[in-house]
Amino acid sequence: MENNIYLPKISFIATCFNKEKFIEDCLLSIKNQAYENKEIIVVDDCSTDNSAEIIEKFMENCSEIPVKIIKNKKNKGQLSSFLEGVKIAEGEFVTLTDGDDVLCREFASAHIKTHLNTAVAMTSCRQIEIDENGVIHSLKSPDCPFINFSDFSENVKFESCIFSKDFEVKNFDVKFLSNKKYTFAKWHWSPSTSAVLRKSVCEMLLRLKNPSEIKITADKFIFSFAHLIGSSALIDAPLYAYRRHCDNYSLANKLTGNKKYLNTKTQKNYIRNNILIRSEIWKFITENRDFFLSMFNRSSYFGILKKIIFSFDFSSVKSAVKSLWV
Repeated sequence: MENNIYLPKISFIATCFNKEKFIEDCLLSIKNQAYENKEIIVVDDCSTDNSAEIIEKFMENCSEIPVKIIKNKKNKGQLSSFLEGVKIAEGEFVTLTDGDDVLCREFASAHIKTHLNTAVAMTSCRQIEIDENGVIHSLKSPDCPFINFSDFSENVKFESCIFSKDFEVKNFDVKFLSNKKYTFAKWHWSPSTSAVLRKSVCEMLLRLKNPSEIKITADKFIFSFAHLIGSSALIDAPLYAYRRHCDNYSLANKLTGNKKYLNTKTQKNYIRNNILIRSEIWKFITENRDFFLSMFNRSSYFGILKKIIFSFDFSSVKSAVKSLWV
């Protein structure tokens, strides 16, 4: 007699707005994940190019795993699009996948293994950098805040290319980030596609009244909230490729994400996000006071509010401001 115990399902929520050049590569990398218990949810945010047609063609040719598509009737932004995916996700875990990024075959396996061994709200991995043509520019992106730059020396450990057919992520280091030690509002992770989140945490965000009106990047809002609620963990392995091109947030900077080289507009957005995140999440939690009191005890609820008030991220703001003048 077999035990009725199963590995959890992961719902890959891929958000897409005018990504006709890249969305097929993204979806194929999800389809080809070594982890079997999965589904794909694609949210087309009212694209004006051929993205929707490419997605539908992919669905027709993908019979191995479930694929769902949501077509927004108006452009809502990534946060709202992600939450639309959460509403229909069947998995116990979800991703916030950008439609122009590409995943390593072992992405889901490494993340689920880490979740099951840490019980955190979210996990994040390192990234490699590719350009619009898929050319690799870095296997150790400085856009990952948890890279130890002291390792960049004569004794540097060289990475294997994650898209080599023989490459498997069997052993990797994991760092647990307690929300008591690692402060709220500070950026501890790689960008959106890097993460796998517990759906139960993301479902709390379905109580947001007007998510399309939140003027902050989706990953900053979602990751900060998840870490505040249930801590996070970092996987020290490059498990996805972040694609830099002229239409994404960080633009096409070939210097692989080093913030001091990004343009003035992007730097101002970093500063704005660090200022807004505290008020946006405070507003969300206090507007849903009864819900959070029912989820946590009274002491934990006020403990969450204290973390929002008394945790400060001077280093990120200082770094961003300094880069504007250097």
